[in-house]
Amino acid sequence: MLKDLTYKVIVIDDDSDLYEDYIEQIEKILKAQGYLLEHDRYEELDELEENSLKDVDLFLVDLKFGKEDKGPEFIEKIREKHYTDILFYSSDAKAIQASRASGNFQGVFFAIRDENKSEITDMIRHLLEKMIKRSNTPLASRGLVLGCVAELDNIVKEKIYALLLKIDPAQAEDLLNDCIKLYYCSYKGQSKKIKDFFGIDFHGGMLKWEDVKKAYSKYEVAELVQNVDITDSNKNFRVLLNAYEKAIGQDDTYNIIKNFIELLSDRNIFAHVQEEKDAEGNYRFKRLKKDEYLVLTEEKCIELRTSIVEYYNMISAIS
Repeated sequence: MLKDLTYKVIVIDDDSDLYEDYIEQIEKILKAQGYLLEHDRYEELDELEENSLKDVDLFLVDLKFGKEDKGPEFIEKIREKHYTDILFYSSDAKAIQASRASGNFQGVFFAIRDENKSEITDMIRHLLEKMIKRSNTPLASRGLVLGCVAELDNIVKEKIYALLLKIDPAQAEDLLNDCIKLYYCSYKGQSKKIKDFFGIDFHGGMLKWEDVKKAYSKYEVAELVQNVDITDSNKNFRVLLNAYEKAIGQDDTYNIIKNFIELLSDRNIFAHVQEEKDAEGNYRFKRLKKDEYLVLTEEKCIELRTSIVEYYNMISAIS
């Protein structure tokens, strides 16, 4: 799962129906903003002790478990090592008000669970929006896109390896030829890394095609896509498309994931840019040496996140 785009929520409640209701609400809010959700429910203290609470973004903690007020025990256990936001709630209004007034719960938010009021729903939305706001800044969005595309690149490599098992030797040879042309033409024979890797001088693109092909053909496709000296996210994605076409064909999935190249273009702008502000105060990133801008409005941030999640789901589903 995409680490930088995934919110982790733990619900501590003995009512599984309420848990499902909360998760449905949270997932709807996060999806609209281009985020994924990881979630779990605990109702025993030892369950909390046995599982990692690292990287949890929000805890929802009920006060009462049956007739016992166990909520404070869970909060105490969480606060031993973590200062993550906690929403402490109960249908017992007096108990929650007393807990709030006691001042014993540092960094804890309170809500009364009442079917006729939206207090707990509003508080969940508020806490999620607070988290989202922190990652909606231009620099955070830039880092997020770069990090997620790098994570997607590892998934792309895994899928290439899997697709290679589905194609016959003739198709594998065709795919290798495609890779050779892709790598060689994209570097125009001028990359020192290419020369160092193959031990052949590609300078100026003067080497004959047969000699280029001979140099590359010493390697399998899997070796080429793994070597960072001669490939990158863009090239590996094109190899994935070629492998998918040979193994499965140009179906609906092929046509959808093909559009991923647009996201890679945005990623490449982020990788080599200078930061500016436009007349409206929106942050924009200008590709160095080119008059090409990516303006980071709130809508653009959501669009980028949604695109990353969409392609993550699509590429992960390739079997």
